[in-house]
Amino acid sequence: MKTTKTNSRSQPKKNVAILFDMDGVLVDVTNSYRKAILETVQFFTDEKPLHGEIQQLKEKGGYNNDWNLTEALLISRDKAVAKKEIIRKFQEFYWGWEGKKGFIENEKWLLPKPKLKELHEKHLLGIVTGRPRAETLFILKKFDVERLFDAVVAMEDYSPEQSKPDPFPIKLALERLGLREAVYVGDSVDDITAAKRAGIQPIGCVPPGVFPDKLKNLLLKQGAKMVLDNISEIDKALNPRR
Repeated sequence: MKTTKTNSRSQPKKNVAILFDMDGVLVDVTNSYRKAILETVQFFTDEKPLHGEIQQLKEKGGYNNDWNLTEALLISRDKAVAKKEIIRKFQEFYWGWEGKKGFIENEKWLLPKPKLKELHEKHLLGIVTGRPRAETLFILKKFDVERLFDAVVAMEDYSPEQSKPDPFPIKLALERLGLREAVYVGDSVDDITAAKRAGIQPIGCVPPGVFPDKLKNLLLKQGAKMVLDNISEIDKALNPRR
């Protein structure tokens, strides 16, 4: 599916891009995507997994897609469910159904808008996410930040085989921005690996609701240049001398 840039325009003075993962970095998904995982597993098994089980799989790597992670939790419980049924139920919880509000309404924007505007004055900004495009744009529009991102790469822009930790989505964002120099801020080992493979600087960020010490050590071991306690510390990652 071919997509267009968000707020695309020529800005020759902006020579460095800042690329962001979305979930856990720009948006708190503790009570949206992660809750949808828990509720979907409980629906099919009558057993709700622990939040720690989700984080363990995220730290293991290879579970950038939350539908795949949900399926892995079901398999670990010896429950075989068709993937399309997992996705259908997950999306019901996330978007809402039968007049009930979906968990997407619980999402919170994490990077203060004044700071985001300041960054956009100096850098080209992009999002590289595993979210479907509709879910990405819904949140950007909800928090009135869509115009502050010059490129958005979402799930529809690449094949499942090209998803993180493959560098393709990051390279695609750089191509759309017309830049080679960038940092990528993510909260998982897949994010760090993808950035390294794309030849740009990987920066870790601790998502809300996660014990920081273990994740920090893991991301640094994976190759992150530094790990931020939260995205509001983004200035620490922007030293041009790397």
